[in-house]
Amino acid sequence: MDPSRGNICLKNYKCWYDIKYYLGIVMKKFYFSKVILFIFFVWLIFSPVISLNLSFIQPQYKKIRNSYITDSCSIFTINISNTVYFGNNMDFNLEGTYMWLLPSQEITTPSGNITTYGCVGFGFNNNSSPYDGYAQGGMNDQGLCVDANGLPELSLNPHPERESPYIYIIEQSLFECANVSEVIDWYLIHNLGTVWSSQMHYADASGDAVVISVGTDGEFNFTRKLKSHYLVSTNFNLANHNNGYYPCDRYITATTMLENISAEVDLTVDACRDVLDAVHQEGFYATKYSNIFDPINLEIHLYQNHNFDKKVSLDLVEELEKVHPGGKNVLQVDGFYYKEVSIASLFETSGSPAIPGYSLAVLISTAALGSLILIILVRKRKLLI
Repeated sequence: MDPSRGNICLKNYKCWYDIKYYLGIVMKKFYFSKVILFIFFVWLIFSPVISLNLSFIQPQYKKIRNSYITDSCSIFTINISNTVYFGNNMDFNLEGTYMWLLPSQEITTPSGNITTYGCVGFGFNNNSSPYDGYAQGGMNDQGLCVDANGLPELSLNPHPERESPYIYIIEQSLFECANVSEVIDWYLIHNLGTVWSSQMHYADASGDAVVISVGTDGEFNFTRKLKSHYLVSTNFNLANHNNGYYPCDRYITATTMLENISAEVDLTVDACRDVLDAVHQEGFYATKYSNIFDPINLEIHLYQNHNFDKKVSLDLVEELEKVHPGGKNVLQVDGFYYKEVSIASLFETSGSPAIPGYSLAVLISTAALGSLILIILVRKRKLLI
């Protein structure tokens, strides 16, 4: 046997014996050290649960909803007095999320030259998908907001006598319309095809809102926000419940939460975020980005991949002023120019990420354990003296 190894073992045993001995003395002399140990073990056991945002308390708001529905976005408009918000979850199976900034500019259309409103659009790109490059929703510099819910296809009555759009519907309506009334008029004078597989949710800076869907007669139906201070749309046709997935628990959750916001002081970005968080999706058709528009102040609040702990806020007017022909990431297509920005890049440059709940718990637990060890060492030193 190696004598040195025997000495090491003896020293280790004596060290451990001393720690237990003095720990016992400290536990008897210092009651608060028991409290520290209790806190330490409680944090270690329960911190993973806390990091899950207390899902055991609110399971009805945290479960995956309607995960079999494609394009299962949740959209709402809410206004109280002089506060208006428009919230949206983009639920889809693509990656590559992008923001497009289109300043006001003169463009040529089949009907002649027009000066567009400036706007921002959000959607997907670089997926080799037919959905790439199209704005799924957005807001213009007049405060008009829009997004869409996916629905099963319905036949739409053709109107060849009407004017056809020169670009995608969402983009053209943001280019040309300043409020909900103008949007309704716009839909009534355009020929928008023979098949419709969505409903469009618009809102403006006055708090007016409308959901446009195909009714049972094959014509557009306009569901207005009239009697309530909010309007919600998910994945059933508000004008024809047989078209879509009715009832929808995301719709029920959102309407219940919005109904409980009854005072202007309670209508905040954080309150809207909580609604979007409660109805977000995970899985194949996960929530890829979420936006809260403030159409009065023209502010954009953006979240990525249903992480509602980290937000990027933008001023639409300021962002549009930065876009000039020939600038960085500025493209010119079909006679107009715009800036393309990856949503992921916005979050990469928005500062340090928040500390996750579990990591914070480990830090607190480590500090508590360190404090306990320090007490033991100080007490041992006094006993030896």
